[in-house]
Amino acid sequence: MSLHRNRLVPLALAAGVGLGGFTIGGPALAAPADQQSADPEWQPVQQSPKERVYNLRWTVADPQFDYVNGQAGAEFVPLTDEAGNPISKVLYGIDRGSAYRIEVPMDWNGDVVFWEHGYRGTGTTVYVSDPSYDLRRTYIENGFAWAASSYGENRYDIEAGALATERLAKVFDARVGKADQRYLQGVSMGGHVIGTLLERDRGIEWDGAAPMCGVMGDYELYDFFLDYNLLAQTLSGVDAYPFPSQAEYFSQAVPQFKAALGTPTTPTPVYSGLTEEGEVFRDNITAITGGERPGDDEAFGYWEGQNFVYGVVTTEPGGLDGLTPGALWSNVDTDYPIDHTFEDGGTLDQRIERVAPAPKSRSTYLSVPVPAITGDIDVPVLSSHTLGDYYVPFSMEQYYALDVAAQGNAELLVQRPIRAAGHCEYTPEEAAAQFLDLVDWVENGMKPAGASVLDPEVVADPNYGCEFTTPVRTGTRVFYEECPTP
Repeated sequence: MSLHRNRLVPLALAAGVGLGGFTIGGPALAAPADQQSADPEWQPVQQSPKERVYNLRWTVADPQFDYVNGQAGAEFVPLTDEAGNPISKVLYGIDRGSAYRIEVPMDWNGDVVFWEHGYRGTGTTVYVSDPSYDLRRTYIENGFAWAASSYGENRYDIEAGALATERLAKVFDARVGKADQRYLQGVSMGGHVIGTLLERDRGIEWDGAAPMCGVMGDYELYDFFLDYNLLAQTLSGVDAYPFPSQAEYFSQAVPQFKAALGTPTTPTPVYSGLTEEGEVFRDNITAITGGERPGDDEAFGYWEGQNFVYGVVTTEPGGLDGLTPGALWSNVDTDYPIDHTFEDGGTLDQRIERVAPAPKSRSTYLSVPVPAITGDIDVPVLSSHTLGDYYVPFSMEQYYALDVAAQGNAELLVQRPIRAAGHCEYTPEEAAAQFLDLVDWVENGMKPAGASVLDPEVVADPNYGCEFTTPVRTGTRVFYEECPTP
C-alpha cells in the first residue's frame, strides 16, 4: 500500500527534534494542549490558528448566456442535428441564488444526469456551464436529459454544491417531470459534491454516479498539499512554516528547495540532477500520490516544475478563506513512507514539522462546508482518475476504495485509471464510456470493467490503465509508453 496515514489514529503531542537551516516566515504556531504526535520522538504539534468565518455577497450570472471572462458569451440554445434541426429543448433560470440549465431531448428516455462542476476559485460571481468533454451531446443523443447548477457560492464549498443540486432536482421535477433514474457525473471538486450527495438522506434519490478526477478522499487532499511542502522544506533544510506570502515563498523559499533538492524549475517529464534528498522527496511524493505506477517520474517533473503545490498553500489556501474556521490539513499521525537519515542522525519522521488542523475545522457532519466522505454508498459508482494528477492526486481513489470497503460496499465501486498526468485530462470518448457503462450497470446489471487501485503490483504494471485510455498522443499522454495493440 502507498497510503501513509491511519485516519483512526488519535491526534497527539510530544517533544521532538528542531529543524535546522534557513528560516522564512513567522514564528511557530501554538501547540494544542490535548494533541500529541503519534510518536514521542516526533516534532511537537503546532495547531493551525482559528480563523474568521464569513459570508460573501454573490452575483449570479445570467444562465441564458455563457459566462466568459466576466462577460456574456454565446446563448444557451438547443442542440441541432446535421440538418440544423433542434433535437432538444432548453430551460434555464435562477433558484435561490443558484443559476441552472436544463436540456431535454425530443426523444427523452425519462432519465436525467446532474453535472457537478469543479472548483471555480474565490470570485464573487457564480455561473452555470454545460457539461465538459462534449458530454452534453452524449447525453442528448442517447436520450438523457441533463441539468447543471452554478451552486450558490464559489470557494471550496461542498455543502453549497450539494444543496444546489438537491434543489435543482426538485426544479427538474416541477418543470420537466420526475425522472425514472437520476445520475450524477462531474469533475474534481464536483466529485466531492457527488460523494457527499450519495451519503445524504434529504429526500432525493440517486441511482448511480460517475465522478471523474474527484476529491474522493476529502480532507486528504489538503493533507497532501501540506505534506508536499513540509517534505520539501525538511529535506532542503529551509524552514518556511507557517507559510509566508506567495511572493515571499516563491522568491525566497522555493528557489532554495530546488537548489538543495535538484528538482526541475520548469515543467518537464525528463530531468536529471536530483540530490540524494531530492530523490527521497520525489519518492515520497510518488508514494503519497498513489505509489509506483506508469509515468510517476514524469508526472513529478511536470508538476514540480509548475510550482503548483507550492502556490496552493499560500493563496486562500485552497478556497477555504472565510469558509472553514482555519486550515483543514494535518500530518500529526503521518508516518512518511520513504524515510531518510540526516548527517546528524535525525530521521525524516523526527525532523519534519507536525501540524494539526484548526479547532473545529474538520467535522463529521454532512452539512458543513467541507464534509467527510465515509464510503456509505448504496448505488453503483464508476469512478475514474488520471494517474499523474497532483492537483487532485490518484491517491484520492485509494482512500475512497478503502472507505467504501470498510462500509462493506466494495461491490458497488468500480474504478478506472487513465494514463495522463494533467488534472481531469480526459478525452470525450473516455468520459462518454464512463457514463454509458455506468448506465448499463444500473439499468441492465452489467457491471463494467475496472482495475484495482489498492494492489501495488497491479498499479505498478507498465500497462496499467491501457484498457480505459484512448490511444491518442496528446497533452501529457506522451509521458506514457504506448499501450499494446489489442
